[in-house]
Amino acid sequence: MTDNRDGSPESTFGALGSKLRLDILQILESAARETASRLTFSDLYERLDIESTSQLSYHLGRLDGVFVQKFGDKYGLTQAGERVVRAVYAGTYTEHPSFDPTPIDGTCPHCEHTALRAAFEEPFLSVTCRECGETVAKYDLPPSQAVGRTPEEILQSCDRRVYHELGMALDGTCPTCGGIVDASSRQRTSPRTDEYVVTATCRRCFNQVYAPVELCVFYHPALVAAYWSDERDATSVRPWNVYSYTAEWVVTTVSDNPFEAHVETDVLDERFVVTIVDGAVTIDIE
Repeated sequence: MTDNRDGSPESTFGALGSKLRLDILQILESAARETASRLTFSDLYERLDIESTSQLSYHLGRLDGVFVQKFGDKYGLTQAGERVVRAVYAGTYTEHPSFDPTPIDGTCPHCEHTALRAAFEEPFLSVTCRECGETVAKYDLPPSQAVGRTPEEILQSCDRRVYHELGMALDGTCPTCGGIVDASSRQRTSPRTDEYVVTATCRRCFNQVYAPVELCVFYHPALVAAYWSDERDATSVRPWNVYSYTAEWVVTTVSDNPFEAHVETDVLDERFVVTIVDGAVTIDIE
């Protein structure tokens, strides 16, 4: 079997344009998961609905080196091949999530009313205020995340995913591809143009993660410990509730470039200093 890659995205993704090749990937994944084993050419041929060994050789050749790798006389998935199979199982490219419109607890940061509603407005799960009509939060909602959960459980799951993804991004690692992330700051859009958000952008895949300055402080271990001592879980704060959760906090923007903001909390006497220098976020206690 020879490696047929030419290094182009067209060739790489074109290798997936066959049901037989997807079947090969799924059979290899199933063998690895269920028996912790790789498969020989004969094993694959026996498990596939395929006309000839030469046809199997052709399809393996298209997958070789990108999605399938040979280990001695056996075949197994590469990391890319495993991710393709996971996406197939998850329905990422073939299914649409469902979510029943749901009233939820919380205060609108724009008008301070408590008439919040969550609904799926493709491609996002959006939290909006029924009083002023402003969007409070948006989530990507993979189809698998909406299966087997109530609307409230879906929202809680999205919260946890956002919390961990933002933590990775603030630490300089892209939660999507693992690339290097650079941070910057920008003013919020109307109607809250006097406030700032921190934006983390991946150099490789250009994925962006952003959050209010206050929410960034929730990742500092001193704050997490202080909230826990106060019988509150800082890690469970919903993004749209960060302002009501921090009603007694004071945020002062000291400098735009380099960005520096001071955050005074309602649970600690210390002041948190959030800075962005050379694309890196640091949070220190002053």
